[in-house]
Amino acid sequence: MKFPLLAALLGLLLATCPAYAQLDTQVELATAWKAALAKHIAGNKLLPIEGRGQAGSAKVSFVINRSGRLISRTLDAGTGSRQVDAALLAIFDRAQPFPEPPSGLTEEAFAFIVPLVFSGHHFDLVPYGLAASMPTPAFAASDAMDAWRKLVTEHVWRHRVFPPEMMGHRADTGVTFVIDRSGKLISNALVESSGLPSLDRETLAMVERSVPLPKPPAGAKDDLQRMTILMAFDGTRPMGEPGPWADEAKVKAKVNSICRGC
Repeated sequence: MKFPLLAALLGLLLATCPAYAQLDTQVELATAWKAALAKHIAGNKLLPIEGRGQAGSAKVSFVINRSGRLISRTLDAGTGSRQVDAALLAIFDRAQPFPEPPSGLTEEAFAFIVPLVFSGHHFDLVPYGLAASMPTPAFAASDAMDAWRKLVTEHVWRHRVFPPEMMGHRADTGVTFVIDRSGKLISNALVESSGLPSLDRETLAMVERSVPLPKPPAGAKDDLQRMTILMAFDGTRPMGEPGPWADEAKVKAKVNSICRGC
């Protein structure tokens, strides 16, 4: 089963009066548009030829206007290789035109920072990495939720255990779980079975061992938040190699966070 690189995310902030309702709508628009931008950038998975065959990470800032035209792109954190840095910047040149901002976001230009990881012939966006660098209430709230989702994902990943009896097996699983405002686990369930009972049980147990989970931001609109995390178990690596997990950069790039409709 193929999972999208990034899923559309939840709008935030309580709509208790018209002013908050308007801000809430803007937050949802900003969140959905950020997800569309991330998906668009990641749509072309191939690095330009100058950057192929190497691995590492970088951070790029870019600015677009209301028509989706690229105004500028800057390397904030380089790789140490002039060729690879140029190849990563070329990704943003090729990505034009970008998805246009929704009409509810009224700025004339929009600036973002995006971390990238790359290996071999491909690159990925770091999950929840795309963040606005121009401070506006809508993007600030969206970025706060993105930061929380990243925190939860990393917290859960730290509690994973590879079942010894599964050495020699490789499979993907997915778990969805619901968290309340105190970080209490309300429910968890498999959304993608590996077909191997031990790995499926471990996927559920990983979340249960992670309790208490990080609390959602105070501005989160809903009392319950739902997240989905994908896991890649890899017990096929030869002795002496790091593992038994698939390449974390590749796996984390698949992580989805689906927080509407708890």
